[in-house]
Amino acid sequence: MDAWKNPSIVDNFLTNTRKSLPLVDEQFDILLRLIKKSQTEVSNFIDLGCGDGILANTILTQYPNAHGLLLDYSPSMIDAAKDRMSAFQNQSIIHTDLSKSNWQDNITNKPEVVVSGYAIHHLKNSRKYELFEEIFEILKPGGIFVNIDHVASLTKFGNSLFNDLTVDARYAKLKEEGKERSKIDLMSEYVNRPDQYDNILLPVTMQCDWLKEIGFNDVDCYFKFFELAIYAGIISK
Repeated sequence: MDAWKNPSIVDNFLTNTRKSLPLVDEQFDILLRLIKKSQTEVSNFIDLGCGDGILANTILTQYPNAHGLLLDYSPSMIDAAKDRMSAFQNQSIIHTDLSKSNWQDNITNKPEVVVSGYAIHHLKNSRKYELFEEIFEILKPGGIFVNIDHVASLTKFGNSLFNDLTVDARYAKLKEEGKERSKIDLMSEYVNRPDQYDNILLPVTMQCDWLKEIGFNDVDCYFKFFELAIYAGIISK
């Protein structure tokens, strides 16, 4: 995950890559629907790998009195999150490393909700499983874990389709801004991007199976668009 200590990589993600992601509003809508359907109230939530706080901001628009614990490994992302979250009170934004289990030391109240957005796929596979176990242990009874993440295609064909989608979206965004680039150049830039080496992707089906094995209920993939997925699981009451 060392790439995310580089401010230029963080800036490129926030200003370019994320703005080109398809169906972002729909992903936020699904996140809120999952929380609303499963929880009668949200007093505390945790955002793992919070980035600039966009998921926490989304949750707080619906649950303004909730306390959010936002955790991230990147100092630049932490700075961006502090800027975005400055309008909200009673939020904690902390630098920590999810590859180590001591991230839990920052928890003062068990949450009803744990969310993560495009972060967990950076962890080694064995550590992903451990993190899911830790989330299971720290959630309140009835609590929900929702992960919005980059997942693996099952075939090279599927991966190629996702790459095409990503480049097409970036091309359209640049054209809209009056900054046309050739798709050939954009594809070369995308497949050779330095942060790709921090991606350790797994199929969403495998990750859902892990959640079931650990003890989560109502586990499902609630959204999938090529290599973008939202999956969730709920703790028994």
